[in-house]
Amino acid sequence: MSTTPTRLVVADDHHLVREALARLLDGEPDLHVQAECTDGDAALAKIRELVPDVAVLDMSMPGRSGLEVAMALEADGPSSTRVVMLTARRAPELARRALEHGVHGIVLKEDAFDDLLYAIRAAVEGRRFVSAALAGGVLTGELQERALSEREHEVLRLVSQGLTNAQIGAALGISAKTIDNHRTRIMRKLDAHSLADLVRHAIRIGLVDP
Repeated sequence: MSTTPTRLVVADDHHLVREALARLLDGEPDLHVQAECTDGDAALAKIRELVPDVAVLDMSMPGRSGLEVAMALEADGPSSTRVVMLTARRAPELARRALEHGVHGIVLKEDAFDDLLYAIRAAVEGRRFVSAALAGGVLTGELQERALSEREHEVLRLVSQGLTNAQIGAALGISAKTIDNHRTRIMRKLDAHSLADLVRHAIRIGLVDP
């Protein structure tokens, strides 16, 4: 298995926010911030130069917005760089447009320290993530089907700790049959085929320790 960290470019015009995000991300052993940018034009140039695995972009920046950067990257043609967008606005229509232009993750800034690591790792795996406060107004069809609910995240965490369906049901106050149904949906959404697949996924997104 490759141990090469996921390479990131981070762009936000707020100095303190950008530094805090960079520290958060660089503190993870599987992530590495290659560059920090203060505006959309610089971000686009740096992404084209470095071709990072993931670009973390503020939706609203001087020059090009994060969405305009994503649209420019889409116009460039196929690329290995996935885009995760940060936004302070609870604006489902903007988030929906971002998804339509190939963005893999949309994270509310107020939830960034909870959701950003998950969104980046999901993007690396080719999955999409939207912060819960936005998801109901944004996700439709296949995207909504593939998004894990809070309950499913909790079930995934407990399954990955080795608990049986009966033990998880007792802990959550629901039946073992309901847990089995949750487990089946989780495996379908994650395209997982075994308990080992579920455990690996839970470790990658930080639900359980390795």
